[in-house]
Order: sequence, then structure tokens, then C-alpha cells
Amino acid sequence: SLAMQRKTVRKPPPSEHAAEGRRPAPRATRRGPRSSSRTARWSSWRRSVAVLRAASGGIAATLVCAQLYRRFRIVQDTRRPGEPNHQPVDVVERVGADERLASRRRWPVACTADDGSGCRADRPCDRVVRDDFVDAATVDALLSIAARGMGARSGAEEEATSTAAAGGPTIFDANSGYVMAPGAKLANVYGDDRDGDLFAPGDFALYRGVIRALKAEVEEVFGLPLYFTAPTFVARLSGLNTSWQPTAPHDEYWHVHVDRDNTAHYEYSGLLYLSTFGVDFDGGVFEFVEDRANDAAVLRVEPRRGRLVLFASTSENAHRVRRVVAGVRHALSFWFTCDPLKEFPDFLDGKMHLRYGPASSSSGGDASRED
Repeated sequence: SLAMQRKTVRKPPPSEHAAEGRRPAPRATRRGPRSSSRTARWSSWRRSVAVLRAASGGIAATLVCAQLYRRFRIVQDTRRPGEPNHQPVDVVERVGADERLASRRRWPVACTADDGSGCRADRPCDRVVRDDFVDAATVDALLSIAARGMGARSGAEEEATSTAAAGGPTIFDANSGYVMAPGAKLANVYGDDRDGDLFAPGDFALYRGVIRALKAEVEEVFGLPLYFTAPTFVARLSGLNTSWQPTAPHDEYWHVHVDRDNTAHYEYSGLLYLSTFGVDFDGGVFEFVEDRANDAAVLRVEPRRGRLVLFASTSENAHRVRRVVAGVRHALSFWFTCDPLKEFPDFLDGKMHLRYGPASSSSGGDASRED
């Protein structure tokens, strides 16, 4: 029977190869030249498959690494804004500091219909950049006014330099007299115990001229009658002290925000740069961010002396300033409204002003109306 045959079958004796611990020769070698050729092709195909598998694994690994690296960059950009040589992840367009615009550059932006604006329904919400709005002498004069105002917070102009060396943001509003230093330390340089000769009439005249020229520019660009509103200030962002850390919400100026969320009557915002990226400071670039969830900037503007940036203050224009990491950045910030009740005249008379409207009090007014 078959069962009996299986029992009686004897295994062949081990070959000399097995005795030496080697595998027997491939069967192809025992089948002649034709089988040898076929086996060679089979072996070549298997080697090719192995190579392809290794290559595909390498490609997959490369793609995974790229995604992980990009994710790390996004997290890094979000957590450490403005670090040296920082390049945002998803910037669609850039206006460089080394680029001089011969005319206005405009980016059309559709307005949100139900944002509660006090302006007409068909108002534009565009972004506009213009170079050489003021000349070098005017920039220097504005910087001098800001330095004296910030220094007067402690009664000495030299304080402006030491405060900048300490790092962080400081703002000065020449119209109302307020100074806010790092740590949200607020003071007014036009108080009764202050030096009345801090600014000359020529300083106020120059500042007023700049404010009124800005108002005319904004009205022309956006085609609306507007009212100058408070505050307007020069902001100094210092990166001279690399160990400086914020101690108050005011200090963290680098977060994405919407101006209207901070002050409800803002309609149009503007920045006049008084220093140049890559020359006076590093970091500190201005970015419009449309996809806040993914930290994606669509327009990056590098500050340049005399460069003007205008935009609607509403949700269409969320933006941020990257953290300044070296040097000192200066910019004049200003806002306009369509609400005549929120007008803040350009007094510029060396007195403290606290209230909106043409009949504003020069001192002791209701500061709560400033929002």
C-alpha cells in the first residue's frame, strides 16, 4: 500500500555539501543551460523588486520626514515668532525692505457685509502699501519727538536709550501725552509736574502736518470721509536685550489680532514706518494672516523708512508684527473712524486730553470714553 511504501522509503544519505554545512547547488545548475538562463532572469527580477521596495521605502520615509519637519516649523513659528532669519511658512507675497515702490500697490479685499461697520455698505477693505510718504528729514524729526516723549516718562531724555536697551515695547502719543512702557507702565508727560518746554511749537506743527497728510491719503485711497481718532502713537519695539521677557499682555505685541476687536469704532488702520528692516532691526516684519488656524500669512511687508501701510480695521485684515530680535524698530500707528462722535482732534498743544469730540476737555475728563 501507499502507507507501506512511505514507511519503506529511505532518505538519501547526506551529501558532501550538507556535511560541510553548505547549501546544495541551485537546481538550475542541474537542469542545463536553458534553466540557468531562466533562473538568472528570475534572480534579476527579484533583485529589482528589492531595490524598488527599498526606494519606495526611502521615498515614503522622506515624505514623512518632510511632513514632520513642516509641522515642526509651524509649531516653531507659532511659539517663537520673530527669531533670527525667520521665514514664515505660508507667505504668498512679500514686499521687501530693499524694494522701492514707484507708486501705490493695492490688494483688493472683499468686505464682510455684516461686520457692524459705521461706514457705507460698499466701503473697500483693501490693503495698500506706498513708499516715500514722508522724507528723511520728517522721519528724523518724528523719531526725535518720540525719543523725548518716551524719555520724559522719567524726567530725562537719556531714559529713552536705557529703556530701549532694556528691551520690549514702548509707545508715546504726542497728542494726548501718554507713554506706556514695558510692563504696561502708564504715565503722561503733560501733567502739572512735567516740563512745559518738552516740545517746541515747530515739533507740534510737524506732527500735525503728518497726521493731516495721513488723513488726506486714507480718504483718497478708500474714498470715504473719515475722522481722526485716538490714539495715535509712535511704537518703539526693542530687541537690544535678548533676555527680555514680557510681564504684561501689552508686552506681547506679536500675536495675530484684528484692530476692530480691540476698539469697536476703528474703521481704517495705518502704519508709517520710521526704520528699516535689516538695517535698523531684525524680526519685526508685518504680516496679514487669513488662515489663523494654520498660522498662514498671505502678505508680508518689511518695514522701510517712509513706507506707509493702510488697511481696513475689520476682520478681513487680521495681522501681526513678528517679534523684534535685534536692533530697534519704530513705527507711527494711527486709526480713523466713520463715527463723528469718536473723533479725537489733533490738539498737539502740550496738554493732556482724555475725551473724544470737538469739545474735549484738556484735563480731568472722563477717560472711560477712550475705550
